[in-house]
Amino acid sequence: MIPVFRPLITKQNIKSVLSTLQRGEISGNFGLAIKQFETNFAKYIGCKYASTTSSGTTALQVAVSSLKLKKGSEILLSSSTNIATALAIVHNGHIPIPIDSNLNSWNIDLDKIEDQINKKTKAIIIVHFLGNPVNVDKIKYLKKKYNLIVIEDAAEAHGAKINNKMVGNLGDISCFSFYANKVLTSGEGGMVCTNNKKYYERVNLLKNLGFSKPRFVHKILAYNFRMSGMQAALGLSQLNEIEKIIKKKIQIHKEYKKNLQNLNSIIFAEEEKNSRNVYWQVGIRIKNRSKNKLVNFLRKNNVDSRDFFYSIRNQPCLKGLIPKRVPKTLNSDILWNEGIYLPSSHDIKKSEIKKICNLIKKFFG
Repeated sequence: MIPVFRPLITKQNIKSVLSTLQRGEISGNFGLAIKQFETNFAKYIGCKYASTTSSGTTALQVAVSSLKLKKGSEILLSSSTNIATALAIVHNGHIPIPIDSNLNSWNIDLDKIEDQINKKTKAIIIVHFLGNPVNVDKIKYLKKKYNLIVIEDAAEAHGAKINNKMVGNLGDISCFSFYANKVLTSGEGGMVCTNNKKYYERVNLLKNLGFSKPRFVHKILAYNFRMSGMQAALGLSQLNEIEKIIKKKIQIHKEYKKNLQNLNSIIFAEEEKNSRNVYWQVGIRIKNRSKNKLVNFLRKNNVDSRDFFYSIRNQPCLKGLIPKRVPKTLNSDILWNEGIYLPSSHDIKKSEIKKICNLIKKFFG
């Protein structure tokens, strides 16, 4: 079976983790690896502050909490996203307002945002879907007009750029995931990035049980969302190779597109001008409601694939939490019904891509 993703762990990655083990950095929020990873990642993104967390989900959780919004505030978010984005809103006592997708870019439809803004709207979470960067500059007027806080969910977009600026440094605060299948991995782990010192300091308190001085005096209700030194060492080692990884990701996408772009039944996402898509996964839309048949055909031929995300608007766990006034997210429904991503491992071979593309061509005759 050609998997959707298999992590690539190099000898240098292993060496880096072993060095951390030898230094005893196996738990807690201390040591060389964590500080170096935070410093180097902030420098790479181009922001002032970066704080490691135990996952991308917990990064979102503490990022939203750090804003200190009034309970019951409304936060807009992309409808085509992982459930973690919405859970960060709900677990902080706020109301998720999903915004439909753009059928061309598959990102949030920027033209549908303003209709959902009211006096309770305090923030928006922008998701860079599959590594395709959103042009956040296009909503700067909304940010200013309504005093919105812009949060980036960059879980899939490490190294993506738009207008020569890194994703993760386009809004007020951003979140990354280092899960095993991400562009850059630490096994599990996440990062919060910001240029706002108050947000940064609060994130550091929230993720570390609210520890302050004197020790064991806790002034806020907080969590243990810390990354370990071992994880940080792996992430730091992979960060040193990230441009090489991204170059490979771009090559993988080009190979798929070269082989499939002439098929009328296959649609690739459109991209903004002056942007660098990092293609976390190679996604395609399959027209004529033949997605499930294609997925089954590929699986029978030992090729795995994954669906796009189920619309946040329709999630059973959010029933009753999303206001009835929020319109149906019909484009996100189309993406769910038609979208899959194909095997996109860092080390996937050209012969494997060719096999997959030939199978898809065969399916469509």
